[in-house]
Amino acid sequence: MGPSVCVYLWRVFYCCRGEDYYRWGTTKKGIDVSTKSNTAVLSTLLEQNRTAIIEEWKRTVMDSLGHKYPGVLSMDELHRHADMKLSAFSAYFSTCGEALVTVTKESTLGRMVYELSTDHDMRGIKPVDTALYLVALKKAISHRLALLLPNSQEQLVDLLEPLFGLMDQLTLLSFDAYSTTREKVIAQQSQSLMELSTPVIVLWNNVLLLPLVGVIDTIRARQFTERMLEAITRHEGIVTIIDVTGVPVFDTGVARHIMKAVDAAQLLGSKVVMTGISPEGAQTLTKLGISFANVTSRVSLRAGVAEALKLVGRRIELINGAN
Repeated sequence: MGPSVCVYLWRVFYCCRGEDYYRWGTTKKGIDVSTKSNTAVLSTLLEQNRTAIIEEWKRTVMDSLGHKYPGVLSMDELHRHADMKLSAFSAYFSTCGEALVTVTKESTLGRMVYELSTDHDMRGIKPVDTALYLVALKKAISHRLALLLPNSQEQLVDLLEPLFGLMDQLTLLSFDAYSTTREKVIAQQSQSLMELSTPVIVLWNNVLLLPLVGVIDTIRARQFTERMLEAITRHEGIVTIIDVTGVPVFDTGVARHIMKAVDAAQLLGSKVVMTGISPEGAQTLTKLGISFANVTSRVSLRAGVAEALKLVGRRIELINGAN
């Protein structure tokens, strides 16, 4: 073992001393270490030293994170989490053999880490602090092993290797769980925003309004076209008003998307009235040679609504001589 490894072990386990320790061969508690695999020995040691490891881990977590999340972490919760994880660790090391088994999110340990990371995310605990939460458990186990094996550095290294390998996997899984949770939240929020940005409003019997707001790209164009066609079918829309007042840029791409939506609406028997094209947008479309020949166009939404009502045999009248 090189000098760098010795220095590392000395720095990590400098406080390792005590009398209740395991030696090569038969231990005080009757475990024949020499005939067991490292993972089997580690499994046994975790079970026998469960209480000491849990207590040290709780102290470390509360000292590191308790002040950052007051009222969020409790000693009872930490005790329960540590007890469950040590049981899972012991079961894992007792069955994996010398070659560590890859921990997946579908495994028992993987599900535990995913649930922990998701729960911490919902409670406002940062992912780096969730990682520290797990690292603290690794330190507590490592420190206990060092106390049990003060004179057996070689065996200590052999036991720490599978422990560190497992904890590294779990730490990576915690970040993966966080990113997965974030992606789901972002996808849900994005979907909600898209639905809110392309509502289909029933103005009158058989008259629909589709106000477009914001940049129209391929994804949004497909989404508002689908919603418009569904609404035309559901409400038997005879006239559909597409209002583009809130579209900041009206270029070739936007025009093509809207033309496709218009063609689809007309195939379902709905006439289209377009409103809100700005003077600049009209000039741009003219220069580009884009024409909405089959579409009735009005300068404002008010004029478009009046036109749509006229197409279905309705009109707006003043009441009692109002101006």
